[in-house]
Amino acid sequence: MSFSPYKVYTQYRPDIAHFTPFSERIYTLTHSDQTGDLFLTVSKELAFDQTNEMRDEVFGWWSLQQPNTSVVFQGSVLVGTNAFPETQQDIRYQIFMREMGTALKGIFYGERWLVEMNPFLSEAPVWIQFNSNLAKYRGNVYFGKVKDYM
Repeated sequence: MSFSPYKVYTQYRPDIAHFTPFSERIYTLTHSDQTGDLFLTVSKELAFDQTNEMRDEVFGWWSLQQPNTSVVFQGSVLVGTNAFPETQQDIRYQIFMREMGTALKGIFYGERWLVEMNPFLSEAPVWIQFNSNLAKYRGNVYFGKVKDYM
């Protein structure tokens, strides 16, 4: 799926205001397979009410790393559990790897003003945790820096 800014819809929950610090913002990105639309929910908590039985959402948040207090953008996806056969997990893993760039563009486009107002965020490394009961689909994967998706 290619990225189109016209297909990104951002919803800010009542607990988020324009001045809410980046470190308190949590992102839930879902999508429509039929339209290619991306739906970004920004809140102080994960928006599980926006997920579906496919569990193909991407969660993300900003994290301050100690001791030098650098900022990292961290995320997570669910590749599978014991309830997912290995063949299905393999397909999910490949799709997440292929489409992660589009998902990250959607998140950072939806909050582009935040990065523009805090330029140091553009230098933040992006790490996505792939969660699976199978070791070959589990791990923390580096996806470059935020500026690569702006």
